[in-house]
Formats: sequence, structure tokens, C-alpha cells
Amino acid sequence: MNTLILGYGKTGKAVYDYITSMDNDLSYPGVNDDVLIYDDALTNEEISKIGVSRGYGAPAIFNKIDDNVLSAKISEGMTQCIISPGVERDHKMVLKLKKYNIPIYSEIEFAYKALKSKGRKEAKVLAITGTNGKTTTTTLCDEAVSRAGLSKTTFVGGNIGVPFISGIKSFDDFILEVSSFQLEWIYDFKPSIAVLLNVEDDHLDRYKNFDEYRLTKYKLFKNLEHSDVAILNYDDYNTNILKGVVGSRAILFGSNESKCDAYFKDNTIHLRFKDVIGFDVAIPLGNTKDKSRFLIYDMLAAACSLTLLGVSPEVIRSSFIEHRSLKHRLEYLGNTGGVEFYDDSKATNPAAVISAIRTLNNDNDVNRDIVLILGGKDKGFDYKCLTQPIKNSIKACVLIGETKNAIYDVLKEHIELIMADDMKDAVEKSFLYLTSDNKIINKGVIVLSPASSSFDMFKDYSERGDVFKKCYISILARTDGFSDAGC
Repeated sequence: MNTLILGYGKTGKAVYDYITSMDNDLSYPGVNDDVLIYDDALTNEEISKIGVSRGYGAPAIFNKIDDNVLSAKISEGMTQCIISPGVERDHKMVLKLKKYNIPIYSEIEFAYKALKSKGRKEAKVLAITGTNGKTTTTTLCDEAVSRAGLSKTTFVGGNIGVPFISGIKSFDDFILEVSSFQLEWIYDFKPSIAVLLNVEDDHLDRYKNFDEYRLTKYKLFKNLEHSDVAILNYDDYNTNILKGVVGSRAILFGSNESKCDAYFKDNTIHLRFKDVIGFDVAIPLGNTKDKSRFLIYDMLAAACSLTLLGVSPEVIRSSFIEHRSLKHRLEYLGNTGGVEFYDDSKATNPAAVISAIRTLNNDNDVNRDIVLILGGKDKGFDYKCLTQPIKNSIKACVLIGETKNAIYDVLKEHIELIMADDMKDAVEKSFLYLTSDNKIINKGVIVLSPASSSFDMFKDYSERGDVFKKCYISILARTDGFSDAGC
């Protein structure tokens, strides 16, 4: 059996390491006579370095310069392809593979097949997806299983951290963050517990329309059986509609106490789980004033999942209370010159920005004058949904990146807009706007919440957030007398 690994980033490398590992189960059909790798982003120099680092038995790697050679090999006897999530479905190699009816599998599908081929039917797989919140929910689960002493037996990875395939030899159970890209090429993948947090407009640069994106998310649930569990957000329409069609038990979480199996009331997570595990569960969280409404939703989903995995309410409670927000997710950086700075670089779609606006305005005791930094790489969004939340809650918007003109056209009649050349220019103009001419009436806030991806100007959202933080530090040094950190 000959395998093509399409894409040689984190996922492709993990697949290659698994297939070629010395202790692999040779009865599994993924073990190959030949393994080929294609990545059109690699240069010949990079390929040579990989060969040197791998030494004897280094893989045969192809790039766009010699893709005609690989095309010939595909037609001569390729058996299967394991595709990385970053490779789009209309990639020329994908089209070539489809022409010759060569099966294409995502890494999570490949790993699931490998797991089941080892007779690991008892292994529990928790898969978490959603447009927003999936990394936070997965992290909440990770922190709780670690506190419960289950880290040595429970793998946490997927779209966050380490690929699924890297854990199947060493762990008993699995908690996976799963993106829509990873779900595009699944067939048999079936989690024991499947979580859908929400479905909002996103990745419209990859999908034809919202429905195609939404249906890709739904693929996580297509193989569920009666013994499995679907955990669904009752308050999100595009999630709630699955409750009557999944083939498993559906557990609903949300704000409606009478309709939901899991809800939040009086600073306590309530799980109406008597029919599921034999008893109901209450998880008091104490003062939750500093926790956003959307973090509470993530905690509800995580509490349902962890309880089904056997983690005690006491462990869940203590873990949730000590949880700290992740970097670049409405992360508070500090205050200088009477202005607070928040890094929400992870907000790569309009729904995430609306969540940030609601969270910042959730404290009724504090009025805020907010300047919002928007813009980045175009993902095909319709930004009209931002109009009302911004009009009602934001003092001004500073626009950057590829999408700044499109956002300007939508918002120009509703709010003061400032155009900026780059992140440094955006932060400086935001700060100047709030601190000049006595514009601050209430507490001043600058928040980077772009509603766009970062790839027009940065390597990823983390780099974008880090640059924003450096700009804050530069202003801090200037206004508070510290040494300039640069921007």
C-alpha cells in the first residue's frame, strides 16, 4: 500500500512519524510499501534539510517544482492520501487524486481507523467543535483531567496542540478539539461524546456559503449511535436544530432552565443528569462577575463532557474557579494613561467580535468608551451584523488590513472611523483619539478584535496579538516612564 501525505506541517509530520515508526502494528493497512510527501510551500533547500535531519530512510518529498513527477506516481499506483487540514479541497493534487478514485482521509479519520484496528473499542473519544469557544472548552477539559490525575491516560490535542495520531499508542482516552477543516474528509470517525458549541459565519473564503460550512460541522455527528452522546447549545439555532436528528442521546446546555439539561443559575452550573448517570450535579463557582457570558457557555459544555468522562464535580469546580483566560482571547493587558488595553486577536470572525463587545459592556457598574481595532485578511464575511452592536456600544473604530475598506463601507454611516496603515499606527491613533481633546468621559478602552484572520499582515493570530501587546508596552513606557519596549 502506497500513501501520499499531502501537506508537511505539524499534521503531516505526525502522520509520517506514525506510519514509519519501528513499533507500529504491521497488521494495520496504513503501513506502507512507500510513503510520499507533497507540500507546495516547501523549497528545494528545505526539502534537502529535511533529508539530512531524517538521515537514512528519509521520505521522498515533492513540491510545486516537481509536481509533474508526483502526478505520474499518483496515476501509477497510489493507494491512499492523508490530507492536512490546511490543504483546500480544490487543490490540484486533490483533484488529481479524485480523478483516479484514490481515497483521501483527514488525519483524525486515519488516526481513528488506526485506533480501532488495534481493538481499542473501549477507548472514549470526546470531540469538541464550534465556530467560537472550542479551544477554551478543550482547555477547560484539559485542566480538569490534569487536576483529576488523568493526564497519563487521557490525551488532549487535535486542532489544539498535538495531532490525534500522535497519541493513539500511549493513551486510553482522548479529548480532541476539531475544526471544520479536519471534518472535511471523515467517513467512519465517531466520537463517544460530540460537542457543538455554536455555528456562526466563518471560513467563507474556503466554503461556497454558510450552509456548506455548517454542514461540514455537522459531519461530526453523522455516525453517532444510541450509546453515544451529543452535547448541543440550546441557545444557538444552528446547533439546537440537531437535537432531533442525531442518532444518539442529546444533552442540551444553555440559559433556559426548563428546556436544558445543563444550565447556569445563582453562580452555579446545574446538570440535570439523573437519567444519564443516576444523579443530578451542582457545581458552585462562587463569584462569577469576572467571567464572561460566553466563558460560562464553554464551562457548561465542558462540565457536561467531564461529568460523562467520570471527573468528579469537586474537581470540575476547583479547576473552573482557577481557570484563567487564554492568551489573545479578550486578554487584559493593562492600563496606562487612563486607558485599558485588551488583546482579542483570536476573534477572527464577526460573531467573536460581538461576543467581545457584549462581554466588555456586561458590567453595569462601569461605563466604557471603547475604541475597536478591526480588520485583517478577507474571509468573505458580510460585516453588516456588526452594525448594531458597534453603533450601540463603541465610540470609534480604527481599521487596518485587507478588509478595512469593506468594513468602512458597512460602518461609515453609523460610527466614527479612522484608517490606519499597520498595527503600530492603529494603536497610536486609538490611544491619541481617547486621550486628546478630553474624549474620555468614562473608562477608556482599546480592544483589538479584528473580525478577520491575520494572514494579510502576520504569520497567525498569535503574532498579531503579540505585536499589539508590544505596541501597548511602548505606550506604557512612554506614559509611565519605563524603558521603551518597541513596537
